[in-house]
Amino acid sequence: MTASALHRVGQFWRHASARVTPEERATAEMVLGPGLAPLFLQLPVNDQRHALDVLDTVIRLDRQPSPLLQQAALLHDVGKGGARFSVVDRSLTVFLEAMAPRILRSMLAARPALARRFATYRDHARIGAEKLHALGAHELAAVVAEHHATNPTSDVTRRLKRADGRN
Repeated sequence: MTASALHRVGQFWRHASARVTPEERATAEMVLGPGLAPLFLQLPVNDQRHALDVLDTVIRLDRQPSPLLQQAALLHDVGKGGARFSVVDRSLTVFLEAMAPRILRSMLAARPALARRFATYRDHARIGAEKLHALGAHELAAVVAEHHATNPTSDVTRRLKRADGRN
């Protein structure tokens, strides 16, 4: 099995078995503050777990990360919530996209509801940025908007990408 496939299997297991403690939620609420914390709390548990893992990686790599970077770690995938993807749906589409894109295209063509959810999932950076703009978190929105860009312009986004890529 390739390293990429092994990574995806590990991701599936982490998402399927995800847990978040009350203390971890309290930490997220403290980092985000009352205006942004509800966005984190609305995420499915597996996305909360991923965000907390990215935050831990950010802290491990940067020692003293800026509040903006910490908030970006916790909310970079906030736009995925509207996709309503189960762990199995998400894992299957991500795996097929990497290993068998023709099969994925056929599956999406045959299942329009899945195709709509997948489109939301794929466009989550823009969707998340729009949610953050609506709350007045413009600087955070800019980081979230470009967190999947090949060459992000912001140093904060580059640091976020590095941490996200390890999770």
